[in-house]
Amino acid sequence: MKQLTNQTIFSISQVNKKVKFSLHENFSDLWIKGEVSSFKTYPSGHSYLTLKDEFSEISAVIFNQYSISIDKMPVVGSEVLVMGDLSIYEPRGQFQFQIKNLYLSGEGELWLAFEKLKKKLETEGVFDIDKKKKLPKFPQKIGIITSSEGAVLRDILQIINRRSPHLICHVYPVSVQGKNSAKEIAIAIKDMNFLNEVDLLIVGRGGGSMEDLWSFNDEIVVRAIFESKLPVISAVGHETDTTLSDFVADVRAPTPSAAAELASINKNEILQTLDHLQEKLIIKIEMKISNYFEKITTLSKRHAFYKPNILLDSMQNKLLEKINVLFHVVQNNFLEKANDFKLIKDKLSLLNPEAQLERGYALAINKKGKVMYNAKDIAVDDEFKLKLAHGQLQAKVITKRNDDV
Repeated sequence: MKQLTNQTIFSISQVNKKVKFSLHENFSDLWIKGEVSSFKTYPSGHSYLTLKDEFSEISAVIFNQYSISIDKMPVVGSEVLVMGDLSIYEPRGQFQFQIKNLYLSGEGELWLAFEKLKKKLETEGVFDIDKKKKLPKFPQKIGIITSSEGAVLRDILQIINRRSPHLICHVYPVSVQGKNSAKEIAIAIKDMNFLNEVDLLIVGRGGGSMEDLWSFNDEIVVRAIFESKLPVISAVGHETDTTLSDFVADVRAPTPSAAAELASINKNEILQTLDHLQEKLIIKIEMKISNYFEKITTLSKRHAFYKPNILLDSMQNKLLEKINVLFHVVQNNFLEKANDFKLIKDKLSLLNPEAQLERGYALAINKKGKVMYNAKDIAVDDEFKLKLAHGQLQAKVITKRNDDV
């Protein structure tokens, strides 16, 4: 017998642990489709079942923490689509599929389509929180997109009328289930945005199966909500129902009734808010009046208000001083100009020919009326005039001398 050397020898438990770890690393979040061939729920809340297809079968378990989220448990013979992790039950070394989600035939395909579209839209950023719009605090008009039949519309209108009877509701009736319902809902959202006569929209319907709610998972509805300029409240089904419209809406309401409460403010709250604002306004007005009164009191204690005559007398004295200064400046300037005028006048008087005549001089004027300065300008026997200080003489040249005397 050949002896083993340098070989690691494992225990059964070690093998099972290694296999379990390997399965966890490589076979998590698997989707499996099959038929339920056995099903039993124990007092612990865990359910054990066997899934099979045409050629094989596998043991499966639904632990209690996951079973509470499954809407409808299968029965033997049900076609199901399940998602979970492949593991091993160590004490027996037996494979088992640990189920996290379970959908009956038909719903499973819808869920896969749901997850695929959800992933696509998430990648595009359609569900981003920072793209969501805030609801107006005090809306005046609300748009409601839902079926005109059934209790949903009635409940929404009753709640809004009770809480905020002043609000105006515009109802856009649509089909919320069936072949053309998604298109109708998308068109309604776009029409309400185009008309722009409301402050926000409530889009929804009552509860139902995943197939019943599928219109609100349709891509055209999701994109219509995303492109809406008006804030949108999604009000689809019950609190446990989840649609893609819930993810894209600006606010998700657990029920249509809750949506009505989110969209409206209780009239008593409005009155209370108005009372609070009125109180704040009165306080601010009183503070303003008090501040102005203090300023007036302070100003009234100044000389300008307390003793106005003192201020007026001071200003009058300053005015008289300015007048006196101005008078002296004008007077001195006038005297200087008068003195300058006299000097110029005296100079002009000295240059005046008639003033020279007063001193005994005379002007000799020829026949042409020009003053003669030289004996050469006249001949013997020529007549001329002598202009004196007082009167004129007619004279005649008898003799002349051209040399200067």
